[in-house]
Amino acid sequence: LEGMKMIKDNLILAFNDGKNLKARSNMLVTSSMGSIAFQKGLGAIHSLSHPIGAIYNTHHGLTNAVFMPYVLVRNREVIEKKIIELSKYLSLNNPSFDSFLYWIIELRKSLSIPNTLKELIGDEPNFENISKMAFNDPSTATNPLSLDENDFLELYKKSYNGKL
Repeated sequence: LEGMKMIKDNLILAFNDGKNLKARSNMLVTSSMGSIAFQKGLGAIHSLSHPIGAIYNTHHGLTNAVFMPYVLVRNREVIEKKIIELSKYLSLNNPSFDSFLYWIIELRKSLSIPNTLKELIGDEPNFENISKMAFNDPSTATNPLSLDENDFLELYKKSYNGKL
């Protein structure tokens, strides 16, 4: 939770002012926290990102950020209580799953992160092929909700067209 608070308090500052060493230092700390969190598993965000990065040579962190809201919505039924608690901890207005999702979407806008997969890669990919790749990715097993190949197909299509 502390890492998320540090991101909320520092990411935009570091992004907008690269000379702000305090904000950059805090983001370095949160990146270390994030690497420790990998032990818990990466889930569908990474499963979706790996094929896109391999085929389109996209930056992995940027690709993850594009997929994040779509995967949050897909996992909502099993993560909502934790997200509400996180929203309270982050002091978001009207702490809820929706307020967290809105915060993520606004954060992406502030960082000039594309809203859709289409904005990131352009031409429509072979959804069936990449869905198989995503489903077979080792990160899939650690998603909070069990997903199948059709779930990945749906996630790719929704993220490509911007449909939450």
